[in-house]
Amino acid sequence: MKEEIIIIGAGAAGIGAGLALQKLGVPFVILEASSRVGGRAYTDKSSLPSHWDQGCGWLHCADVNPLVSWADHLGAVYESEDHSEKALFWSENHWLDIAERSSANRQIADTFAAIYAAAKQGYDVPISAILAKDCVGSAIAKTMVRLMCSDEPELASATGYADYIDTNVNWVVTSGYGSLITQMAAGLPIRTGSEVSSITYHRDGVRLQTTSGQIDARAAIVTASTNVLLSGQIDFPSGPVQQLLSLVEEVPCGTYEKIAIALDHYPFNPIDNEALWINPNPEVNPVYFQIARSGQPILVAHVAGDQARDLVGEGSKAMVDFATQNLTTAFGSNIQKLICGTATTSWQNNRFIQGGYSYARPGAGSNRRNMIALDTGVIAFAGEAFSLPWYGTAHGAYQSGTDVASRLALDFKLQKR
Repeated sequence: MKEEIIIIGAGAAGIGAGLALQKLGVPFVILEASSRVGGRAYTDKSSLPSHWDQGCGWLHCADVNPLVSWADHLGAVYESEDHSEKALFWSENHWLDIAERSSANRQIADTFAAIYAAAKQGYDVPISAILAKDCVGSAIAKTMVRLMCSDEPELASATGYADYIDTNVNWVVTSGYGSLITQMAAGLPIRTGSEVSSITYHRDGVRLQTTSGQIDARAAIVTASTNVLLSGQIDFPSGPVQQLLSLVEEVPCGTYEKIAIALDHYPFNPIDNEALWINPNPEVNPVYFQIARSGQPILVAHVAGDQARDLVGEGSKAMVDFATQNLTTAFGSNIQKLICGTATTSWQNNRFIQGGYSYARPGAGSNRRNMIALDTGVIAFAGEAFSLPWYGTAHGAYQSGTDVASRLALDFKLQKR
């Protein structure tokens, strides 16, 4: 069977590619290895009394985010007010007052300004070399970097980090970001449970070996995570694709996990606050708890890097205990009586994802732009790792898929003339 274009992966990038090809009238099919669509966008509707997003949850850069129009079109509910700088801080046995919070926020802003300034000077160094030390704001900034890179600041390039163009407008999708991405895929030709094991050049196109048989096509768009690309799960041919993979080696996905704690009610006033930062003492990493806004009170701990790898390795109970202990530190043991459900993620152990999102290692700050620029012919690549200004985001993945699919479709039309 020969298709025009095969898209590998039904996450935001694959769906974006499919929607673009559908609009252009180019025949295609999307092959998804897992049993569901969405990739790293997944709204869990069964683990807790209310839904929550195990993966992406914010419309980042909402003022320029192409998925906002999709959210409006499909009736998704989101908060069009940014509370990201409105957080409660617990540090060294007390809640910070307004003046202390303002000071911490200034320290955080100064830290990120220093990272972008260093990158502008071309300093392709570990972000950790730029971070300030020994203050509440700098400790929180380090954890924010860890979450934004999904790995340790020592492992991430300052210049690579600064490729991201942040408009600082971030809106939470309260109806579920994963649900939005799934809705966008409605009507697209998607085959779930179709794992691709190899892609080779064949005659005037490509040949794919899959769990559902052999498929020939004019081209393929691969949207797998960089960790999956490097895992050997898909065998690729020699030539430009191998050149690409050598660049990808220095742009891996880190580890990013979530721990959701459902409560009977909040032990504080959640209005106008986005999150809690709990920093029991200067010797440990501050913990970020998102205040979910999906109905039932839910606090979601976000962990990344070494801490996330260690917790996932210890199992779900250890993850819940970790979150509960931090909440108990700030609110006392009575908060344990309010817990009415818990859930955890394990993206690191999902063989079709294998981590969080991508970051460039020190010395490889230009790899992402080189990955995007490299022409790999009829085996093309898309995804958050192939978005320069919006890497690590669902809308970056979507836009990457849209751009790559549109380019391939144009190439085919020019060839037919």
